[in-house]
Amino acid sequence: MRRDQHIQVNELLLEREELFLRIHSAEKDVLRIFGADYPFPAFELPSNRRVKRKTGSVRVTAAPKDSPVRANITLRRLEDGEVRYRITYRQFSQVLIEEHGEFEAVRTLLACQSSQLQVQKLETLHVDGSVAVQLY
Repeated sequence: MRRDQHIQVNELLLEREELFLRIHSAEKDVLRIFGADYPFPAFELPSNRRVKRKTGSVRVTAAPKDSPVRANITLRRLEDGEVRYRITYRQFSQVLIEEHGEFEAVRTLLACQSSQLQVQKLETLHVDGSVAVQLY
């Protein structure tokens, strides 16, 4: 953010704070007049809105950009009956197999691929450890 934009944002935040103080003062005056709590309606603020994130599939590249072979992995959240992800990947000269229950952990691993770390297989597992779906 540029310095002038930063200053403008800070000025607007200070103005917002001043307006909230005026609202608070007015509400206290109303409470003093009534001598009890008054049911003020809650008003909608953009800063109070909750943003829903997409829970659908995430496309992740399975090989680094400089690699001649590129493939796409469609990572999705675990469905009913699936409890973990099993990832087989090559790191340097070793082939490693890991199991993760967290979507974000798998997504991070897929995003960290390079010439030294390449995902070779991605599967979802049932409770008993059997493969539910091979995603890649």
